[in-house]
Amino acid sequence: MVERDALQLFNRRKEEFLKKITRNVTEGREGKAGVVHELKNFLDWFESWLQSEEGLETERVAPAAEEKNFDQFLEEVLAGTRRILAEQNIKVTYALPGQNLGVSESWKCVKVFGNNDIYYRIGRTRPRKGQYRGRELLVIDLVMDGYKKQVFLPLLELKAEIEKRLGAVLERELPRVEATGKYRLKVIFPYEVVRRGDSWLAARKFAEFIAITKPLLNGLGIQ
Repeated sequence: MVERDALQLFNRRKEEFLKKITRNVTEGREGKAGVVHELKNFLDWFESWLQSEEGLETERVAPAAEEKNFDQFLEEVLAGTRRILAEQNIKVTYALPGQNLGVSESWKCVKVFGNNDIYYRIGRTRPRKGQYRGRELLVIDLVMDGYKKQVFLPLLELKAEIEKRLGAVLERELPRVEATGKYRLKVIFPYEVVRRGDSWLAARKFAEFIAITKPLLNGLGIQ
């Protein structure tokens, strides 16, 4: 199991290192900005992986860990996501409870396009089938239902590039679900992220997911 103090230390040293190397690049003393960007992505991915490993282990040894109010957690994630995206001049049109877009109440939706059928959402789920069967998860989705040829398949061709930039693996729906016209790309976290109240990790990854995929969707005609 990865110790919490070690994770916190890694995060602090990572941020210090990135600030230093970014300053050196700006002053022309070393490297290129692109290399720094790739390095940051790798370190973010590695930190996320460490946290996931901790989460999976904690779920096994302490299933009764105190759980933060889920609605409060989601509100913190959405607020953080808004702030991060605002710094990148990406406007969140609104963040709504899922049911306003025909989604379960356990999900919150974020709309950044004029098209109401394509949006992002975050929520919890416990799959009944597939590799995550029976496990409670925190999930970030890009929902593209009904847009297989126009959006989903072109974006799927860029999946490896998106994963590299995001520092996370993107999951699809099961084939039987996609056969019904439901097309999504997902970022999955162990539910321990919620239990320990790490809304900043989720907000940062949510914002990165939107910032990376929104321009790609714009290029596919989704405005």
